[in-house]
Amino acid sequence: MVAITIILALLILIMVLGMIPSWSWANPSDSDPLPPIIIIGIDHTSAKTGSVTYASRVFLLNNGSTVYTNNDLMADFYRDRWKLATVPTLNGYLLIKSNHYQVRFIKGEGCRSRYWNPGEIMEVDLKDGKITPGTNVTVKVIDKRTKKVISTHTVVA
Repeated sequence: MVAITIILALLILIMVLGMIPSWSWANPSDSDPLPPIIIIGIDHTSAKTGSVTYASRVFLLNNGSTVYTNNDLMADFYRDRWKLATVPTLNGYLLIKSNHYQVRFIKGEGCRSRYWNPGEIMEVDLKDGKITPGTNVTVKVIDKRTKKVISTHTVVA
């Protein structure tokens, strides 16, 4: 009889503890989930010499669980809310044939085939001097078919 009472008391305690919200000192904005496509780095150095040239190379990661057809995507880049460049396609082979002013090239595993799989990285090389250290850089990835922004991410360069 005592054992049954203890077991019931433990079950009630577990149920009550499950209803109590977990408290955290973390900033609520720190716990916001990241968007599906994020900027994981911005490089200001020359890939050849290693010297600072304000190379403006932005590294993007498919951070979500969706496999994207990269030709259906385009990206707008902003520096402190001013539009820097539009990448008309995120397919590396099709970018070559397009008008892509202010963008030198894109490369990486995310643009080599038709698909940009979760966990794959893409490098977007903007013209030198477009991004300088300390500025806010935003990328908006847009689905060209629906014209909807599917991801927006901002970092400090």
